[in-house]
Amino acid sequence: MEHLFDDILEKNEQIIKIIKPSKSRYVKALFAPFIIPIFWPHLILILVLTLFTLPFFYMHGYKNLYYAYTNKRLIVRKGIIGVDYHSLDFKNITASSVDVGLFDKSKNATTGTIFFKSSSSSIKFQYVENPYDLLREIREHIDSINENTNSENNQTSSELKF
Repeated sequence: MEHLFDDILEKNEQIIKIIKPSKSRYVKALFAPFIIPIFWPHLILILVLTLFTLPFFYMHGYKNLYYAYTNKRLIVRKGIIGVDYHSLDFKNITASSVDVGLFDKSKNATTGTIFFKSSSSSIKFQYVENPYDLLREIREHIDSINENTNSENNQTSSELKF
């Protein structure tokens, strides 16, 4: 699956992990408007306009949806007709959070959305299984990169002293 990100990877960039969102949670999001009562008056219109087209496009979008983190950044690969990439460098991340909603809770697993924010943009990993564990794993990876960078900088600065 690493070849899915070949178009966007830089030299010396390695994929650490690729994450595929939960398919069952992705499909639940398609049916959410039919469950919430405020949308019921529009049910006939929604059914007529989207009964055949929306599920096709929605599932085609799932086929292209992958998340990855590398030794340098987070990457989202998505798209319905074409493939789009969104990325956020680790050095620009200023905040992260996890959102586990009503549809994310199930008997067997917990899914959720992880948000990563910088001062100018944000990126999200939607419908991922065990979002708290995944966030912890990504944070540990970022911390290890920062520690390596700091130790290399300290070593370089000590070598420059005469």
